[in-house]
Amino acid sequence: MKAALVVFSLLGATTTATAQPGAAVWVASPWERVLRDTQPGNQRDVRIQAAANEYAPIRLIVSAGQESLAEVTASVSDLSSGDATIQASNIEMFRAHYLHIPEPSYRTENPTGWYPDALIPFVDPQSGDDLSGAVYDAVPFDVEPGQNAEIWCDVRVPPGTAKGLYRGAFTVTAGNMELAKVPVELHVWGFELPAKMAMRSNFGNLGSRLTSMVAPESTAEEASAIEQLYIAELLRHRAVPGSLGDIWPAWTPDGGIDDTGQSDRLRRLVAEKHVNALRIPFHYQDDPEKAKAYLAAMADWLHGLGYLDLAYIYLRDEPNDAEEYETVHRQGALIHEAAPGIARMCTEQTVTSNPEWGNLYGAVDIWCPLWGLWDAPTASERLRLGERLWSYTALCQGPKATPWWQIDVEPLNFRAPFWISWRYDITGFLYWSSVYWQAYGTMEGVWERPAFRDKFWGEGMLLYPGPPAGIKGPVPSIRLKLIREAMEDYEYMAMAAGVQGNRRAGNDSPPSDAEKKTDSIVADVVTSFQQWSHDPDDYERARERLAELIMKKP
Repeated sequence: MKAALVVFSLLGATTTATAQPGAAVWVASPWERVLRDTQPGNQRDVRIQAAANEYAPIRLIVSAGQESLAEVTASVSDLSSGDATIQASNIEMFRAHYLHIPEPSYRTENPTGWYPDALIPFVDPQSGDDLSGAVYDAVPFDVEPGQNAEIWCDVRVPPGTAKGLYRGAFTVTAGNMELAKVPVELHVWGFELPAKMAMRSNFGNLGSRLTSMVAPESTAEEASAIEQLYIAELLRHRAVPGSLGDIWPAWTPDGGIDDTGQSDRLRRLVAEKHVNALRIPFHYQDDPEKAKAYLAAMADWLHGLGYLDLAYIYLRDEPNDAEEYETVHRQGALIHEAAPGIARMCTEQTVTSNPEWGNLYGAVDIWCPLWGLWDAPTASERLRLGERLWSYTALCQGPKATPWWQIDVEPLNFRAPFWISWRYDITGFLYWSSVYWQAYGTMEGVWERPAFRDKFWGEGMLLYPGPPAGIKGPVPSIRLKLIREAMEDYEYMAMAAGVQGNRRAGNDSPPSDAEKKTDSIVADVVTSFQQWSHDPDDYERARERLAELIMKKP
């Protein structure tokens, strides 16, 4: 028997919900922890704000109540201001896939239970066709009694969208029964986020790591096409992959650079996709003279394209004894002698790990410490000398207050680090892997138990393999969406302050009034990597203040 319907009004629109005891369709913040058994919240409408050329996420939670719901799906209308329209085609919908976490990630005390993470698209991202028949279909879906199901929605505000208040609605149904019509109000600010990204980044491990699992029998051409889908997905989230496919020309001592289309591919990535960091392969390390000739040729090639300032080489990863410190010095000296225009990046803190090892000063141009090992005084000194600051996270290292990045942490852990980055003049970020699936065995293992070393839920993977969901490319995680939102926050800070790039690197001039105001807003929310607000409303209020600063600019 179908449940009776109760009608009530929100935002001037008619909304319906079942009279089934305990059933509800409610709205959650992206920064709110909502598990499969979380009790329904009270929010029944959507009120969001965004600039043009920005994404605004919406979370619709369908709670079944005392009886199950079957064949649930959702649709969305256009969003209209009366004078302008954001077409419904700009709104992507996903069903969240839940993962069972029976024990918290290492060194954490997070709740156990079923967490949402993988976001299965309603339609094929490449073709727009409905998806069906896969192991994990998005819609329709069922909801068990007393349980939740989540629909994540990405509203893309197209470039050039006029400011104003845009209204529309989501309709959620179960079979032939309308569960709810959820009103939407989107306030579009009177400015546009730049296509060019303020934060540089390296999201690692694409290439053979992904194709060996999703397409082990593929040809080189097929593997390259699959990799491009993953590259595009990361870039769509303002995340620059450490590997960008076939963009590096061959080089030989006798023939030099052999550019067979790489320069065209690289130009498209920088000009059209706004890639702002290029990790150069560090070949021939066992043959220093050959390595220097190769690096000099690469630097000349990049200089000719106008991209040398984007290039860097990743030195020895996490040097952790005197011998490895010496390796970094040797690598750094070789690169500087061959091509001083190529920056040298090292995942090490700005203060030596052990005084007996010496230090890495003079060998590193881009310092990339762990959040838990950030040393503010020495980092500030390296910045004053003209060097650059990045940061990274891996596993659950550092003091417990550090915002680690596992599936079961609070969502604000993915937001706070980029506000802290502004606080410390950090202009780059590294995450060691986006697709470290080998740790989980099979594609199905990635989808069902992504526990790196059985201790770190979701570590090293922000994308899920697409074939179990019926698509060739990747399936994004909620964590990647939260990172995108935090990257957009960082754009607000850069716009409000009126700066791009390394505002303090080698710059002794006093900050502008706009920078001071921006710094003050950020300081109200975060202090350090261990002292930051855990209240989502603090970030939202600060973001509104940043938007007001931006709109006051001439």
